[in-house]
Amino acid sequence: MTADKELYGVVAEFTDVTTLYRAAEKVRDAGYKKWDCHTPFPVHGLDDAMGIRFTRLPWVVLIMGITGLLSGMYLQYWTNAVDYAFDISGKPVWSLPANIPVIFEVTVLFSAFTAFFAMWIANRLPRWYHPLFRSDRFARATDDRFFIALHAKDKKFDLAAATALLKGAGAGEVEEVYEANEPSGMPSVIKGNLWVVACLMLIPPAMVYASYGSTTTQPRVHLIPDMDKQDRFRAQGETELFEDGRMTRDQVAGTIGQDQRFIHASLETGKENGEFVTSFPTQIEVTEAFIDRGQERFEIYCGICHGEDGKGSGVIHERAMELANLGQATWVPPTNVTVSLIANQTDGMLFETISEGRRTMPGYAAQIPAEDRWAIIAYLRVLQEVEVMNALSPEEMAALGAASRGEILFTQKICVGCHSLNGVALVGPPLNGFLDSEIKLDTGETIVADADYFKESILDPAAKIREGALKGLMVLAGDPLTDEEISDLLEYIKTQN
Repeated sequence: MTADKELYGVVAEFTDVTTLYRAAEKVRDAGYKKWDCHTPFPVHGLDDAMGIRFTRLPWVVLIMGITGLLSGMYLQYWTNAVDYAFDISGKPVWSLPANIPVIFEVTVLFSAFTAFFAMWIANRLPRWYHPLFRSDRFARATDDRFFIALHAKDKKFDLAAATALLKGAGAGEVEEVYEANEPSGMPSVIKGNLWVVACLMLIPPAMVYASYGSTTTQPRVHLIPDMDKQDRFRAQGETELFEDGRMTRDQVAGTIGQDQRFIHASLETGKENGEFVTSFPTQIEVTEAFIDRGQERFEIYCGICHGEDGKGSGVIHERAMELANLGQATWVPPTNVTVSLIANQTDGMLFETISEGRRTMPGYAAQIPAEDRWAIIAYLRVLQEVEVMNALSPEEMAALGAASRGEILFTQKICVGCHSLNGVALVGPPLNGFLDSEIKLDTGETIVADADYFKESILDPAAKIREGALKGLMVLAGDPLTDEEISDLLEYIKTQN
């Protein structure tokens, strides 16, 4: 050991925890600030006996946690809404709920690192050597003895007074401790080991850099080959095990999977012996709860387009019409499923439409279980019955003016599904201003779209087809229109010119 230097302080030894506790109170009351207690186990209440103030570390952690929260929030906002805004189905480019997981993780990251490193800084760590380690007696601080160490740099410290205070407090031995010439920096052995580790850590990035841009016929290194290279069949893969060379195998005829069950054909397909069923399958019991289930499923899957009342005014339709008005989209309005054309379809036909889709409507067999599809049909029948009950009687219809009757027919015969009255081109041309205008046919002939053309196009859509229109596209709901109904429609269209 090298020559001693300045006095570090004194350390007093106590044989029991009670004496230590009382001594700590006396040292505290004496006004000492730079001192500490050392025990082999936690002593409850010792912090209060020493007069230790509550640590400021939680406030530091809180501040950095809030900093992490704001940083995580801003990072995601900037990347998603500013730097690389990505529009997906009209969803907002940034919303708080979708970003909470990352915000939470960044908050925890900042808080954890702050607590760890701030604790080291507050305790002046790492410290590779401490003068108390020079005391042989102090080695029992981790075994069966208790110690109080007074620092000589305390303003109240006086060697004689400090020794007398500790002796009077019940200390068995009071020993002077001196600073030494041992270096305060990192030990050379640890330095050498860290340099070796640092050099070894440079090897992987050096190997990556050396292989950058190069090619090889050798497979990559698999540290756990039985996990990375498992023997298994892949979809569309090839194998010599089977005669046809395919890994994918067909289900064995006459068998079902463990999670499958025998299901009647009409329940799954809406057909019986190749024909659409006209009523609900026998496995379905139409109850009030079943209809309520159908309403819930209808509003989730169907209402966004067809509207909650089934008349085609869902939120997607409204948004698409806004874009169509701006010339930014082409839109085929959803069908009013309460009109007679849909109401007259059999239950099996409606089931097939929901399952497989129709025209621009996609199929929902993968998203909606078969029982729920039947529940939707049960609720749809309720909507159609309500529409029938609310419909005007023939006498009430006759009492209306021709244009008013035409307006009702325009909706009932689903003309509104293809033609707008506000100048927006849908599947068919907008009808406001169309009457008595000049149009060009696919034959190259130019004619006037007068009342006779309207009547002829309604009765025989393929008679005179406009240039660019699709043949056979126009479909009317229900029975063919009478001359009186066509006249009413024309009167209504005239009011829109």
